[in-house]
Order: sequence, then structure tokens, then C-alpha cells
Amino acid sequence: MVVQSFDTIWRATGPYLPTNSSKAGLFDETRQFLRVLDERRDLEATRLALLDGGLLQRSRFTRMTILQFIKRRLFGWQPPAWVVDDLIAFARDPSPDALQAALLLHVCRQDTLLYDLAQKVIVPRWQEEQREISRSDVQRFLDEAASGHPEVETWTHATREKLAGNLLSILRDYGLLRGSAQKQIVEPTVPSPVAEHLIRLLLAEGISPAEIPHHPDWRLWLWDAERAALAQRAMTQEGRS
Repeated sequence: MVVQSFDTIWRATGPYLPTNSSKAGLFDETRQFLRVLDERRDLEATRLALLDGGLLQRSRFTRMTILQFIKRRLFGWQPPAWVVDDLIAFARDPSPDALQAALLLHVCRQDTLLYDLAQKVIVPRWQEEQREISRSDVQRFLDEAASGHPEVETWTHATREKLAGNLLSILRDYGLLRGSAQKQIVEPTVPSPVAEHLIRLLLAEGISPAEIPHHPDWRLWLWDAERAALAQRAMTQEGRS
């Protein structure tokens, strides 16, 4: 067992935080972290191995900062061991799809700003068949959110600019967007084991089976309740066989 959970924080609540203003998705680095963790089976040994040259970045300080971000994103919420084992399994897959979909889920659930951006901006645009999204759309969202989240008004212009770009980059790195300067919303590829991972996650969080297909977490993948119900039914039938 890689980690032991004592007080799992299933999802972030509270104020918006500008923590993502300095780093984007770090997908390749996160996959490498999980693959080394699979070998070492110890968080500190994994950190040291990557700090001492297991990442491509030349600066030791940069590697240290990246590892701090990855550790906080993956383990700051005290996940159960089975969650980490699933992430490791997704990282083993040569295709990036499973890990991208899982990281999109977990990183959004642990960041109220990123989660709300996806739910209140990305999802409605997709439903309205509007595919383009830009930094100005994120800035507009922050302006509108400031009445309920006054902490936004304390951020500098530079912080907001950097944050707006990185939030979109995170969603691109995890498969919800594509493009560089001009980004477009796309439906992520979600392998069935990742859908099953979400079902198990919601059950562990205390969501009843009847409520699961209607939970907003599915919308992070642009799924509707019908599609979620099909995934839940398939998992149930597989468990019976």
C-alpha cells in the first residue's frame, strides 16, 4: 500500500485560490511521478528519485517546485490507497487517455475555482454548441464571481492574467480543451475503468447509487445523466458476472 488515508477530503470547498497561477497541468511529470511511485512504493523515495534527475527540467529548484505541486494535487486530500493504485494503473497505460480523464476529475474536485470554471463556463458553452474559449472568457467569469468570492478582487492583474491562462492550459492538458493560443472545447476520451473509478469515488464519498448518474462530476467529461447511468449499469452487471 502506497499511502494510508486518515481524513480524506473528498472535494475542496471554500474560497477560490490562485495556486494554479504558477503551474499548468504537468501531465508528463505527473505520469512519470506515478510510474516511479509504482516502482518505489514510497512517496519520499519517489520524490528523491525524481528530484535527483528523474525529471527533464535542468534546474533542481524547478524540479522541486514541480514535485511539490504534484504531491499536493495527488495527495493533499488524503486519498484512499485504492485511488492511488488506480492512478498508478492509469499511468502505466501507454495511451494518455485514462490518466488525463482521471486527472481532470481529481484536480477539478480539489480546486473550487477550476471546478466552477468547468461547470459554469465550459459545460454551458458545450451545451450551447459554442466551442471556443479564451482567457477573456475566464476573466469575465472571475469578474462575475467576485461578488460571491471577494478574494478575487485581492489578486493583482498579473496574477489574474497568469491564472486565466493556466486554468485553460490545465483543462487542455487533461483532455477537455485543445489548441494553444486559441482553445476549443472537446469531449475527453474516458476509458471504462476511469468511469468505474468515478462511480466508486462517489460511493465512497457517500453519494447514493440512485443519485450517482445525476451528479455534476460527470459533466467534467461533458457526460449527461443517461450516459452516466449506462456506465453505472455496466459496472453493476460486470460485478454480478
